[in-house]
Amino acid sequence: MRVLYDHQAFTLQDFGGISRYHHELLCHASWQSELAVALSNNLYLRDGSYSHHRTFLPNVPVRGRWRVMRYFNHRASVRALRRGAYDVFHPTLTDDDYFLELLEDRPLVITLHDTIPTLFPQYYPDRDGKVLERIVRRASRIITVSENTRADVLRLLPVAPERVCVVHHGYADREYLNAGPALPLPARYVLFTGSRALYKNFGGLLAALALLPPAVAANLHLVCAGGGPFTADEREQLQRIGWAGRAHQFGPVSDAQLNQLYRQAQVFVFPSQYEGFGLPILEAFGQQCPVLLSSASCFPEIAQDAALYHHPHQPAELAQQLERLLLDTARRRELVRAGQLRLLDFTWQQTARRTRAVYEAAAQDANPHAVLSPVPPRIPVLEL
Repeated sequence: MRVLYDHQAFTLQDFGGISRYHHELLCHASWQSELAVALSNNLYLRDGSYSHHRTFLPNVPVRGRWRVMRYFNHRASVRALRRGAYDVFHPTLTDDDYFLELLEDRPLVITLHDTIPTLFPQYYPDRDGKVLERIVRRASRIITVSENTRADVLRLLPVAPERVCVVHHGYADREYLNAGPALPLPARYVLFTGSRALYKNFGGLLAALALLPPAVAANLHLVCAGGGPFTADEREQLQRIGWAGRAHQFGPVSDAQLNQLYRQAQVFVFPSQYEGFGLPILEAFGQQCPVLLSSASCFPEIAQDAALYHHPHQPAELAQQLERLLLDTARRRELVRAGQLRLLDFTWQQTARRTRAVYEAAAQDANPHAVLSPVPPRIPVLEL
């Protein structure tokens, strides 16, 4: 079986969850893979195992660099689609439907990592929801990364239930990015990772920190990884609650540094109002870090009994659960053990195996007499 992947995630991301997901599929594929990328600075592709691409001014902040990469990568993907040497097409993003007119009758498999733009349209005023609707209507199969996301897809988009399959993400404790120096971290801290904007509910965490009893908050710090420097509003709120001198932002961080952040944290807090899967949960489990989650969206499905939960709109409940974890060493150890067990249910090998089954179902629908068998991966040569 031959599967073609397009360029989109590897053009937009130097590193990140979606391009990492597709890279893991390439790493664990039992099918022939073609990645249509000509120019990319994505760190997961740096060893050249899955494409003969070139880097383009990496680490150089040149205006228009992304547009140049997109131009050549779009051409590479269009050429691969027109060449037709594939059984299934799997685009790496669903923000652009350029491929619909090129597919003819070939099977299309897409992965929907979440339905955030549809659920929170006020945060995405420039997003054209009709693009996703057109892609969804044409898709032979739709992969969602959680049962919660599948339910949202069926509720919000025009798709038949039998075409939507759940395939969870996996976890691998490997380093993609250069290690970098160890971070200078405080002795006791609460960890928050990723973007702090919009539905991520960072303000709810700050409100909860303000409610901690002085004896619990003494010598406690807040560490944020990624998400950029604190904004003026965030600095003002930190100043107002008396945490300005105890809040630290690091980023971007290497994989080794991120692991250090999880390992040394008292607790990882993920208060988001919505996530499609919540990969940082697995990252925390992998580094034996206790986890405190919002009870919203997919979180209970992914973490089950390996985390404590709070209502996303009740800072007092978050403060209560945070106090509980900070004071109860035995409970933190219990959560760490439960996290290690839960992590056994999430492997990239299993993700790839279930994804292959989706590809085969899509291909068999298109050609009921097709005989599909494993073949070694092939590295395509893409011309600029």
